[in-house]
Amino acid sequence: MERHLLQDYWAQIVRNFKDSEREEYGRGNRDTEELAKDILSYATWTRFRQYNLFQQRRGEEYETLLARLEEAGHDMEAAMRMILDDEFWTTTLQLAE
Repeated sequence: MERHLLQDYWAQIVRNFKDSEREEYGRGNRDTEELAKDILSYATWTRFRQYNLFQQRRGEEYETLLARLEEAGHDMEAAMRMILDDEFWTTTLQLAE
């Protein structure tokens, strides 16, 4: 997929998450957007030693992601909802490449 189209697709997924999180959990749009950006940033800038494990949501780098999100003050239940969404996760990893 073209990078521009992939970015638009990722942004739409995040918008859908913002709507869902606001309606179902009362979370602010900004909190959800910052969470998504932090996950994308980590996936973009981390030098992975075991990328296959990270893709499978396992391994040291995945645990580091979770720790960093928690340190940044993100709601970890919201983070797990986002990370465990296959569409968001796959698109984020594609965009990070």
